[in-house]
Amino acid sequence: IYALGEVSSPGKKEVAPGTTLLQFLAESGGLTRFAATKRIQLRRVDSSGQEQVYTFNYNAVQAGARSGGNTVLQSGDVVLVPERKLFE
Repeated sequence: IYALGEVSSPGKKEVAPGTTLLQFLAESGGLTRFAATKRIQLRRVDSSGQEQVYTFNYNAVQAGARSGGNTVLQSGDVVLVPERKLFE
């Protein structure tokens, strides 16, 4: 799994099978203070070779939402945490 952007420890990470997106963010040292927490992306190439982009809202999960953070990561996934914009 690859972590890019506003995570404390970006780069390639070896993770155990069954690791979720939230667990991976924790293993990557968490988000930096500049992270766009509402626009985290999980980028995955499907079996047909098409890239799928899933958006994850970390703030919603912190507020109690039950979706998104339980997504199980697959080999080759890229987690991209963009930098927040000025008034975001």
